[in-house]
Amino acid sequence: MNRRITLPLVLVLVSWPSLLPAQTSVPDFSGPWTRKWATASLYDAPPSGPGPVMMDPAHPHHGHIVGVNGQPDQEATPWIADYSNPILKPEARAVVQRITDEEIAGKSHVELQTLCKPSGVPEVLNLRDDMQMLRSSSGREITIVYSRDSQVRHVYMDVPHSNNPVPSWYGESVGHFDGDTLVIDTIGLNDKTETDRFGTPHSEQIHVVERYRLSADKKTLEGLFTVDDPKFFTMEWSGTADYRRSNRNPGETICAENNTNGGIGARPAIPVAAKADF
Repeated sequence: MNRRITLPLVLVLVSWPSLLPAQTSVPDFSGPWTRKWATASLYDAPPSGPGPVMMDPAHPHHGHIVGVNGQPDQEATPWIADYSNPILKPEARAVVQRITDEEIAGKSHVELQTLCKPSGVPEVLNLRDDMQMLRSSSGREITIVYSRDSQVRHVYMDVPHSNNPVPSWYGESVGHFDGDTLVIDTIGLNDKTETDRFGTPHSEQIHVVERYRLSADKKTLEGLFTVDDPKFFTMEWSGTADYRRSNRNPGETICAENNTNGGIGARPAIPVAAKADF
């Protein structure tokens, strides 16, 4: 009697696939990606709402331009920020204005990436070099590798934030997939990094949420991020940081330490040993 009951039940469970959990796929973000800009080395404006600090339209920036057809070279112009942006609280505006005034006076603001220090979030999104997202076989972690000075971020999937994470250069990032979009939520950042290339400060209260998804033609990795920091910003603001597929093989860009810049066109002095160390 028991055998007759058990066998049909087993057959029903095996032959009824609707009772089994559905297998969901995640988008493939693999391969090297390179940042694309509407304006070099800056975030692009979000589709709507408050956006990041941008260049002063009256003072556009350009890098060194080589002269052609007998024309002289044009030196790079300074980075002039539009610090009238209403997202800035007075304390943040004062910092950006001071750095901008120094740029105008010929003292360039050197970014942390140029000083071989971690860029932090969201400024790491402005790195020019290649980036890769590597998903572990278990799916529990995504490692983001930046070729610039081998900077690395770890995103732990489908877990909550820990209580009071110790502040660090890249903070604590947790992620999940919302349909075709990878959502990365980062807290626990220290205040040693900057929010953008203009030197806009942030505090340890900063909270960054990034959203990545592939474009319809799979050629662009669309990035939208949102920043909230009640100490330095009057409101939550967003920016876009899109990537294009790179046609280069992944490599490393090694940063040389002790980079300095005393002004536009300046060169750091070469150390000289005046006397022997022994």
